[in-house]
Amino acid sequence: MNKVEFRKFCQKILKQKNRYVFSKIIEKELFDILKNYKNILLYISMDNEVYTKQLINKLKIKNKNIFVPFMQDISFKMVKYSLPLKKKKFNIYEPKNKNKTKQKIDIAVVPIIGIDKNFKRVGFGKGMYDRFFPKLNYKPKIIFTQLYPCMINKSITDEFDITADIFISYKLCCKRRKNDTRNIRRFECRRYSRIFCS
Repeated sequence: MNKVEFRKFCQKILKQKNRYVFSKIIEKELFDILKNYKNILLYISMDNEVYTKQLINKLKIKNKNIFVPFMQDISFKMVKYSLPLKKKKFNIYEPKNKNKTKQKIDIAVVPIIGIDKNFKRVGFGKGMYDRFFPKLNYKPKIIFTQLYPCMINKSITDEFDITADIFISYKLCCKRRKNDTRNIRRFECRRYSRIFCS
């Protein structure tokens, strides 16, 4: 199974899941981590992604700085989250156009379609996050989030695909161990309930 086939496989699985029930559980896991950080890059969720509206509201109450992607050419710039939101290309909602923030983020939450054995992201095929992160002159912690675990037990991603520090999905939370090397990736996971393709 290649990356394109795997993406289609995962999209079928995600369509069958109860977004709001699963999101509620995932939101709690995310909040427990994000409450410890000040500057957070989140996303404004689409239909097949973990719902983020309530999470953003909870974090704002805790005086966290929330930033979201604002599409720009083939990537995006990071802007401060604010209302009202406007529906744009690819059915993505964004705040009104603002200047790119110069604020450094501590942590980023990134939606995924699937994940391979190297903890690398299989996204929606546009490559926006893969272009965004290499442009930063620092490395924030990255969390991948997905409604339901869709993983493949082999390497199918490209060299430029981004890697996560933590993966959170329904009934599964994994993180890379501190002794991780470039070639051998080991993960600590809990609450096992996942799908593997071969």
